Amino acid sequence: MSYELFVEVTRNATVESRHFGAAVVCDHRSNILESWGDVKGLIFPRSALKPLLAIDLVDSGASDHFALSDAELTIACASHQGEPMHQELVMAWINRLGLNQDNLACGADLPGDFESARKMLVSGQQGCRVHHNCSGKHAGFLTTALHLEMPLEDFHLVDHPLQQLSLDGLCELVGVDLRQFPIGIDGCGFPATTMPLVDLARAVARFAKPVELSDDRAKAVYRLQKAITHEPLYAAGHGTVVSELNQVTKGAVLAKTGAEGVLTAALPEQGLGIALKISDGSARARSATLMAILDHLGVLSDDEKNQLQAHIAPKIANSRGLVVGEIHPAHSWLSG
Repeated sequence: MSYELFVEVTRNATVESRHFGAAVVCDHRSNILESWGDVKGLIFPRSALKPLLAIDLVDSGASDHFALSDAELTIACASHQGEPMHQELVMAWINRLGLNQDNLACGADLPGDFESARKMLVSGQQGCRVHHNCSGKHAGFLTTALHLEMPLEDFHLVDHPLQQLSLDGLCELVGVDLRQFPIGIDGCGFPATTMPLVDLARAVARFAKPVELSDDRAKAVYRLQKAITHEPLYAAGHGTVVSELNQVTKGAVLAKTGAEGVLTAALPEQGLGIALKISDGSARARSATLMAILDHLGVLSDDEKNQLQAHIAPKIANSRGLVVGEIHPAHSWLSG
């Protein structure tokens, strides 16, 4: 598998590290507009699939039945940081369903938000399932299971009818029978499907502009887009590229991270989907790569780029708080 040099990490203007990867831009009719590196190799999209998996939550009628808010729909699509706002929302949601956090299939975890985790540890508290970055996704799946009167036990396992329903919907969106590819187990216990990177971009593009989907599923996608646009901080959290891109662009860029260096972006106004994978799995290189692609496509205004500078070329600070380096796109890959 071939990769493109995407990002350089410099210290005193000298390259210290390099990150390679693959990326692709597709339109909602499955056309590849641009690509870099090998985009046909299998990847695990991991949490980048969450907004796509949440379509069933709305399309099934579960969202309307339980009167889910924009914030709840957004956190169903999220890899949240476990900030207090995220913890409180998920806990209130599952309690309203008559459930508790033991019903979530994810394991106990500390919040990803450093300050929230620090306060918990200082006070002698332990991490719990609600803190897990996937707890909103699990709450969404439990809501769908309740509405469809499916068993809640083992709802996270691949052979459960709820997971099979979800896989059917994902196959339709991707346009490929994903059962032909290996399926692993994700960090939260859910099935972890694989697919070519290009098919992930195609699915994200159909999420951006769902005109090829049935009317009901298209309405579900638009409902999710509206929710995420209205509640960007529930999509990830303060200071994240996902939430800040959403906020600054007012929903024109709906990004979603996946573990091991995956990042996607749906562009509803253009009907485009972007998917990228950093080959070494590093998270630090993916934001700068996505920002470079968005700039290349002319998506961001000068004012938006100024507001998002921390994600375009992140600074590296030492333990004294002194800026000593920078993470920035390599100069060659978008110029060719």
